Amino acid sequence: MIEAPTPTNEKERQEAVDSYKILDSLPESIYDDITSLMSRVCDAPISLAGLIDKDRHWLKSHHGIDFNESPRNISFCGHAIVSKEEIFIVEDARKDERFFDNPLVTDFGVVGYAGVPFVDKDGFVLGTLCVFDLKPMILSEDQKESLKSMARQVMYLFERHIREVKLEETSAELKNKNTELEQYAGILSHDIKTPINHIVGFIEIIEDEIASTISDDMLDYFNNVKSSSLELKKYIDGLLKYYTNNKLLKYEPESFKVKDILANMDKIASRDKNTTLELPNTDATIHTNKAALTQILLNLISNAIKYGNKKHTRIKIDFYKSDTNNHFIVSDNGIGIAPENQKSIFELFGKVDDECGKGTGVGLATISKLVANLGGTIGVESELGKGSKFTVILPRRF
Repeated sequence: MIEAPTPTNEKERQEAVDSYKILDSLPESIYDDITSLMSRVCDAPISLAGLIDKDRHWLKSHHGIDFNESPRNISFCGHAIVSKEEIFIVEDARKDERFFDNPLVTDFGVVGYAGVPFVDKDGFVLGTLCVFDLKPMILSEDQKESLKSMARQVMYLFERHIREVKLEETSAELKNKNTELEQYAGILSHDIKTPINHIVGFIEIIEDEIASTISDDMLDYFNNVKSSSLELKKYIDGLLKYYTNNKLLKYEPESFKVKDILANMDKIASRDKNTTLELPNTDATIHTNKAALTQILLNLISNAIKYGNKKHTRIKIDFYKSDTNNHFIVSDNGIGIAPENQKSIFELFGKVDDECGKGTGVGLATISKLVANLGGTIGVESELGKGSKFTVILPRRF
């Protein structure tokens, strides 16, 4: 018997095999379907899809035998991966000096073999899709082409598998980073807001104690420090809200009347005597994350009130259903947003200059993040001096 030779690039080839993270994975029906099909197409009792590992031939799928690995040195596939042939065929192993005394031949009665190597995008040969027969292997051209075609399909499945693994790893990494950011936001909120509150408190005490003995310029300095401290506190509050808003998504979607959630909006708007909120006359029921939707609408209405520059702020909410989505439109008669700024306002710190000077560039980014996590979209139409119209589109659940 001639043992399966070792490829000249074995170290790199083995690294390629390991990189696919297939070795020792559980059986999957999609691979078993392929080996079963190849057994029937090639009229052979045994069909295998396997990888050549360091010292073994490991089988991702095996049809016609009940073991999932064998020693590499006796494997026919170990010869196939160094053959440089598109399909490696041993017509009669009993007459082949490489295999006539191979245990697979003498102990298991193998006579014929045909294997197509799995070649990855970098040219490394990972293993084979093969068939064994107990009689000489005579394949038609159609059978050979079928075997080659299915080998390409197995290689495609390997590629898909590693993409899914990498996606899961990336998702897990992002989840961990998001958790770290949430924890950091909490620490930031506590560790920075506390000294800021102390600064503001001390300044107020100083102002009360010595206001009558210092110059107006010095009082202005104190007021500027206090204003800057309060502004920094607003940013920190906004960041905390941005990085922790995903907690709202822990609530399961539920069915509720649109008018019930809008009633809460009316309560918020009615607190400002210079604000009028017009609500839609609807009896519609929707199914979504109620807590998240409430936060989205509350933020939009609060923004409309905050940036209202008219004697009387008018806000209107419209709602309708399309075939696939729920549409909420929040319109106001506020300061409006310039066309060149209408995309950036949904980005973190995408603040634009405004005459009110009240924005931190966090609020709309928080809303946008929530909407995206619900599978929806948010957009704006606006004209400076005339107001804005925000449209939130969320997928219908029924």
